[in-house]
Amino acid sequence: MKNGSHNPGAWSLPAWSRIGAFQVFGDYAAMPGFRVVVALGPSSQALTELLEARASASAWLDPELARANLRAGLGLMRGGVGDFVYANAEQTMVLVRRELSARAGSAVALQSQLVSQYAARLSLLCGRELSVQARIFEFPDLTVVRRAMATVVEETEETTPLRSSIWLGAQLRGRGQPFHPSMVETIEEQTSLLRGHGIDMDSLPAWWWRGVAAQRVEGGAPRLFDDLPHGEAFGELVPE
Repeated sequence: MKNGSHNPGAWSLPAWSRIGAFQVFGDYAAMPGFRVVVALGPSSQALTELLEARASASAWLDPELARANLRAGLGLMRGGVGDFVYANAEQTMVLVRRELSARAGSAVALQSQLVSQYAARLSLLCGRELSVQARIFEFPDLTVVRRAMATVVEETEETTPLRSSIWLGAQLRGRGQPFHPSMVETIEEQTSLLRGHGIDMDSLPAWWWRGVAAQRVEGGAPRLFDDLPHGEAFGELVPE
Protein backbone atom coordinates (compact mmCIF):
# COMPACT_ATOMS: atom_id res chain seq x y z
CA MET A 1 0.00 0.00 0.00
CA LYS A 2 2.11 2.87 -1.24
CA ASN A 3 2.19 6.01 0.85
CA GLY A 4 -0.94 4.91 2.68
CA SER A 5 -3.08 5.96 -0.29
CA HIS A 6 -4.29 2.62 -1.54
CA ASN A 7 -7.77 1.42 -0.66
CA PRO A 8 -7.79 -2.41 -0.86
CA GLY A 9 -11.57 -2.30 -1.07
CA ALA A 10 -14.05 -4.77 -2.46
CA TRP A 11 -11.78 -5.93 -5.29
CA SER A 12 -9.43 -7.47 -2.74
CA LEU A 13 -11.99 -9.83 -1.24
CA PRO A 14 -10.76 -13.46 -1.23
CA ALA A 15 -13.92 -14.37 -3.14
CA TRP A 16 -12.53 -12.83 -6.34
CA SER A 17 -9.50 -15.12 -6.20
CA ARG A 18 -11.69 -18.17 -5.69
CA ILE A 19 -13.97 -17.38 -8.63
CA GLY A 20 -11.14 -16.08 -10.79
CA ALA A 21 -11.12 -19.34 -12.76
CA PHE A 22 -14.48 -18.30 -14.22
CA GLN A 23 -13.25 -14.92 -15.48
CA VAL A 24 -13.31 -14.59 -19.29
CA PHE A 25 -12.58 -11.98 -21.92
CA GLY A 26 -15.99 -12.40 -23.48
CA ASP A 27 -15.11 -12.29 -27.17
CA TYR A 28 -17.16 -15.40 -27.87
CA ALA A 29 -20.65 -16.71 -27.16
CA ALA A 30 -21.33 -18.13 -23.73
CA MET A 31 -21.37 -21.95 -23.69
CA PRO A 32 -24.84 -23.54 -23.61
CA GLY A 33 -26.29 -23.40 -20.11
CA PHE A 34 -23.59 -21.04 -18.84
CA ARG A 35 -24.48 -17.70 -17.23
CA VAL A 36 -22.59 -14.43 -17.62
CA VAL A 37 -21.99 -12.09 -14.67
CA VAL A 38 -20.39 -8.65 -14.98
CA ALA A 39 -18.77 -7.18 -11.87
CA LEU A 40 -17.96 -3.48 -11.91
CA GLY A 41 -17.16 -0.54 -9.67
CA PRO A 42 -14.81 2.40 -9.17
CA SER A 43 -11.13 1.58 -9.15
CA SER A 44 -9.59 1.55 -5.68
CA GLN A 45 -7.49 4.61 -6.48
CA ALA A 46 -10.46 6.57 -7.83
CA LEU A 47 -12.54 5.75 -4.76
CA THR A 48 -9.76 6.76 -2.38
CA GLU A 49 -9.16 10.04 -4.19
CA LEU A 50 -12.87 10.82 -4.16
CA LEU A 51 -13.17 10.11 -0.43
CA GLU A 52 -10.24 12.42 0.24
CA ALA A 53 -11.59 15.17 -2.02
CA ARG A 54 -15.04 15.06 -0.39
CA ALA A 55 -13.76 14.69 3.17
CA SER A 56 -14.09 18.27 4.40
CA ALA A 57 -17.77 18.49 3.41
CA SER A 58 -18.86 14.91 4.18
CA ALA A 59 -19.96 13.06 7.29
CA TRP A 60 -17.72 10.27 8.53
CA LEU A 61 -17.86 7.25 6.18
CA ASP A 62 -19.43 9.51 3.52
CA PRO A 63 -22.87 7.83 3.44
CA GLU A 64 -23.88 9.96 0.45
CA LEU A 65 -21.07 8.46 -1.62
CA ALA A 66 -21.96 4.96 -0.47
CA ARG A 67 -25.60 5.48 -1.42
CA ALA A 68 -24.51 6.89 -4.79
CA ASN A 69 -22.69 3.62 -5.50
CA LEU A 70 -25.81 1.67 -4.56
CA ARG A 71 -28.04 3.83 -6.75
CA ALA A 72 -25.67 3.58 -9.70
CA GLY A 73 -25.63 -0.20 -9.36
CA LEU A 74 -29.37 -0.67 -8.91
CA GLY A 75 -29.96 1.75 -11.78
CA LEU A 76 -28.47 -0.82 -14.16
CA MET A 77 -31.74 -2.75 -13.91
CA ARG A 78 -33.35 -0.02 -16.02
CA GLY A 79 -31.32 -0.96 -19.07
CA GLY A 80 -32.91 -4.38 -19.41
CA VAL A 81 -29.57 -6.22 -19.39
CA GLY A 82 -29.78 -7.95 -16.02
CA ASP A 83 -31.96 -10.58 -14.40
CA PHE A 84 -30.46 -9.72 -11.01
CA VAL A 85 -28.20 -7.04 -9.55
CA TYR A 86 -26.25 -7.07 -6.29
CA ALA A 87 -24.75 -3.74 -5.22
CA ASN A 88 -22.71 -2.63 -2.21
CA ALA A 89 -20.90 0.58 -1.30
CA GLU A 90 -18.00 -0.17 -3.64
CA GLN A 91 -19.11 -2.43 -6.49
CA THR A 92 -21.94 -4.12 -8.36
CA MET A 93 -22.55 -7.57 -9.85
CA VAL A 94 -25.01 -8.02 -12.73
CA LEU A 95 -26.39 -11.41 -13.79
CA VAL A 96 -26.90 -10.92 -17.52
CA ARG A 97 -30.11 -12.17 -19.09
CA ARG A 98 -29.40 -15.51 -20.76
CA GLU A 99 -30.75 -14.52 -24.17
CA LEU A 100 -28.49 -11.45 -24.35
CA SER A 101 -25.23 -13.36 -23.89
CA ALA A 102 -25.79 -15.99 -26.59
CA ARG A 103 -24.08 -14.16 -29.46
CA ALA A 104 -20.32 -14.12 -30.00
CA GLY A 105 -18.76 -10.99 -28.54
CA SER A 106 -21.96 -10.00 -26.77
CA ALA A 107 -20.41 -10.16 -23.28
CA VAL A 108 -17.84 -7.49 -24.15
CA ALA A 109 -20.50 -5.25 -25.67
CA LEU A 110 -22.73 -5.71 -22.63
CA GLN A 111 -19.84 -5.00 -20.28
CA SER A 112 -19.11 -1.75 -22.14
CA GLN A 113 -22.78 -0.78 -21.94
CA LEU A 114 -22.97 -1.47 -18.22
CA VAL A 115 -19.71 0.37 -17.47
CA SER A 116 -20.89 3.40 -19.46
CA GLN A 117 -24.25 3.51 -17.70
CA TYR A 118 -22.76 2.93 -14.25
CA ALA A 119 -20.00 5.51 -14.68
CA ALA A 120 -22.42 8.12 -16.02
CA ARG A 121 -24.85 7.69 -13.13
CA LEU A 122 -22.14 7.63 -10.48
CA SER A 123 -20.37 10.66 -11.92
CA LEU A 124 -23.66 12.57 -12.05
CA LEU A 125 -24.45 11.68 -8.44
CA CYS A 126 -20.94 12.54 -7.23
CA GLY A 127 -20.28 15.54 -9.45
CA ARG A 128 -16.97 14.09 -10.59
CA GLU A 129 -15.84 11.67 -13.30
CA LEU A 130 -14.66 8.34 -11.95
CA SER A 131 -12.54 5.54 -13.34
CA VAL A 132 -14.59 2.32 -13.39
CA GLN A 133 -13.21 -1.18 -13.80
CA ALA A 134 -15.08 -4.34 -14.74
CA ARG A 135 -14.65 -8.10 -14.98
CA ILE A 136 -16.66 -10.69 -16.91
CA PHE A 137 -17.37 -14.13 -15.45
CA GLU A 138 -18.93 -17.14 -17.13
CA PHE A 139 -20.39 -19.64 -14.67
CA PRO A 140 -21.43 -23.19 -15.64
CA ASP A 141 -24.90 -22.93 -14.06
CA LEU A 142 -27.11 -20.84 -11.81
CA THR A 143 -26.10 -22.81 -8.72
CA VAL A 144 -22.51 -21.62 -9.08
CA VAL A 145 -23.70 -18.06 -9.73
CA ARG A 146 -25.71 -18.14 -6.51
CA ARG A 147 -22.79 -19.48 -4.50
CA ALA A 148 -20.40 -16.91 -5.95
CA MET A 149 -22.69 -13.98 -5.25
CA ALA A 150 -23.53 -15.25 -1.75
CA THR A 151 -19.81 -15.55 -1.01
CA VAL A 152 -19.21 -11.94 -2.05
CA VAL A 153 -22.09 -10.79 0.16
CA GLU A 154 -20.81 -12.72 3.19
CA GLU A 155 -17.23 -11.49 2.74
CA THR A 156 -18.46 -7.93 2.25
CA GLU A 157 -20.12 -8.18 5.65
CA GLU A 158 -17.10 -9.83 7.30
CA THR A 159 -14.74 -7.11 6.08
CA THR A 160 -17.02 -4.17 6.94
CA PRO A 161 -14.92 -3.03 9.93
CA LEU A 162 -11.81 -2.92 7.73
CA ARG A 163 -13.64 -1.23 4.84
CA SER A 164 -15.12 1.33 7.22
CA SER A 165 -11.68 2.03 8.70
CA ILE A 166 -10.14 2.49 5.26
CA TRP A 167 -12.91 4.87 4.21
CA LEU A 168 -12.50 6.84 7.44
CA GLY A 169 -8.74 6.86 6.98
CA ALA A 170 -9.07 8.34 3.48
CA GLN A 171 -11.30 11.04 4.92
CA LEU A 172 -8.77 11.77 7.65
CA ARG A 173 -6.05 12.24 5.03
CA GLY A 174 -8.42 14.50 3.11
CA ARG A 175 -8.71 16.62 6.25
CA GLY A 176 -4.94 16.79 6.61
CA GLN A 177 -4.58 14.16 9.32
CA PRO A 178 -2.15 11.23 9.18
CA PHE A 179 -3.35 7.75 8.28
CA HIS A 180 -1.83 4.58 6.88
CA PRO A 181 -3.64 1.26 6.32
CA SER A 182 -1.08 -0.45 8.55
CA MET A 183 -2.78 1.38 11.42
CA VAL A 184 -5.92 -0.77 11.05
CA GLU A 185 -4.66 -4.27 10.37
CA THR A 186 -6.41 -5.83 13.38
CA ILE A 187 -10.06 -5.73 14.42
CA GLU A 188 -8.98 -4.04 17.66
CA GLU A 189 -7.25 -1.26 15.74
CA GLN A 190 -10.23 -0.88 13.42
CA THR A 191 -12.69 -0.69 16.30
CA SER A 192 -10.51 1.81 18.15
CA LEU A 193 -10.24 4.14 15.15
CA LEU A 194 -13.95 4.01 14.41
CA ARG A 195 -15.06 4.48 18.01
CA GLY A 196 -12.56 7.28 18.42
CA HIS A 197 -14.45 9.19 15.76
CA GLY A 198 -17.88 8.46 17.13
CA ILE A 199 -18.77 5.60 14.79
CA ASP A 200 -20.77 2.75 16.34
CA MET A 201 -20.62 -0.19 13.94
CA ASP A 202 -23.75 -1.74 15.45
CA SER A 203 -25.75 1.33 14.45
CA LEU A 204 -24.77 1.24 10.77
CA PRO A 205 -27.57 0.19 8.37
CA ALA A 206 -27.83 -3.30 6.92
CA TRP A 207 -26.97 -2.06 3.43
CA TRP A 208 -23.61 -0.77 4.66
CA TRP A 209 -22.76 -4.24 5.96
CA ARG A 210 -24.18 -6.44 3.18
CA GLY A 211 -25.37 -4.29 0.29
CA VAL A 212 -28.70 -4.43 -1.56
CA ALA A 213 -30.15 -6.32 -4.51
CA ALA A 214 -32.76 -6.05 -7.25
CA GLN A 215 -34.57 -8.76 -9.18
CA ARG A 216 -36.08 -8.30 -12.63
CA VAL A 217 -39.86 -8.65 -12.76
CA GLU A 218 -41.32 -9.33 -16.18
CA GLY A 219 -43.54 -6.42 -17.19
CA GLY A 220 -43.08 -4.53 -13.93
CA ALA A 221 -40.69 -2.57 -11.75
CA PRO A 222 -37.70 -4.46 -10.30
CA ARG A 223 -38.17 -6.02 -6.90
CA LEU A 224 -35.77 -4.49 -4.38
CA PHE A 225 -34.14 -6.17 -1.37
CA ASP A 226 -32.55 -3.84 1.20
CA ASP A 227 -32.09 -6.36 4.04
CA LEU A 228 -30.36 -9.32 2.45
CA PRO A 229 -30.71 -12.81 3.92
CA HIS A 230 -27.74 -15.05 4.61
CA GLY A 231 -26.26 -18.05 2.81
CA GLU A 232 -28.57 -20.16 0.66
CA ALA A 233 -31.46 -17.81 1.39
CA PHE A 234 -29.64 -15.09 -0.48
CA GLY A 235 -28.98 -17.44 -3.38
CA GLU A 236 -32.69 -18.10 -3.65
CA LEU A 237 -33.21 -14.43 -4.55
CA VAL A 238 -31.30 -14.98 -7.79
CA PRO A 239 -33.96 -15.94 -10.37
CA GLU A 240 -33.87 -18.89 -12.74
